[in-house]
Amino acid sequence: MSSLKTGRPSINKEKALKQLEDNKDANLVVKVDKSFHKEIKRYALENDITISELVHKSLRAYIDK
Repeated sequence: MSSLKTGRPSINKEKALKQLEDNKDANLVVKVDKSFHKEIKRYALENDITISELVHKSLRAYIDK
């Protein structure tokens, strides 16, 4: 039996938005190839920031533009 659920997408969207309001922090998992990960890590180390900070600042800049 499948674990997929059917239903109105708007109900699921409302539930997801409610969960966003309830949580202060959340994890974000992104798969990248090893060479790109090394590039990201090297950049973060050279600029004395964490990968999390780099991703956060990069996404914020992208969203705000």
